[in-house]
Amino acid sequence: MPRGDAPLGDIATRVLFENDRVKIWNLIVEPGQASDWHLHGRDYVTVVVEGGSLTSEYEDGETANNPSEVGAWRYHGDHQVHRVINNSDTRYVNVLVELKD
Repeated sequence: MPRGDAPLGDIATRVLFENDRVKIWNLIVEPGQASDWHLHGRDYVTVVVEGGSLTSEYEDGETANNPSEVGAWRYHGDHQVHRVINNSDTRYVNVLVELKD
């Protein structure tokens, strides 16, 4: 479903740590739930700590499945408005490290 007029929210659930070089977030998405629509202003790295795959949905309505497993990491240098959806029956948790340059 395209974003429409939904406002942009936080990029993850809560901030765990921040200094002048990095900002570390925790993203938690319960089964059947979605994150806020958001836009990353910085490059970042994610590491899965619980759960499996998510579906990414972009503001133009396009979707992408993102299969992963605990311990999987990914560098993100693309910056598009999106949200992630947990279509599984288990909670999804990752640690997201924003790089401040």
